[in-house]
Parts: sequence; structure tokens; C-alpha cells
Amino acid sequence: MDDDKKRELFLHQKETLDKFLSTGAISQAQYDKSYGIVSHHSAISNISRSLTKVS
Repeated sequence: MDDDKKRELFLHQKETLDKFLSTGAISQAQYDKSYGIVSHHSAISNISRSLTKVS
């Protein structure tokens, strides 16, 4: 998956979380945990790509 698609996926996932939070479907704690997981996976993807480029 290229960088643009990964960024698009991340933004879509964040938008979904924002909607869930604003409608009360999830709590702030659930939002924080889920957002942390989504952003962590995005960061891991970025780090692994950077390491691959250096090698």
C-alpha cells in the first residue's frame, strides 16, 4: 500500500472515530484508546518504511 493510500485510510479511520465520539456511540476513553492504536500503527508503518529505505 502506498503512502497516499495509508494516509487516506488513517484519515478515514480518524473521521469514523470522530463521528462515533460526537454521536455518543463511544466514550472519550474509547476514542482515546482507539485513536492511539490507529496512530501507533500509522507510526510503525512510517518507521518501518524509513528503516527499509536506509538499509
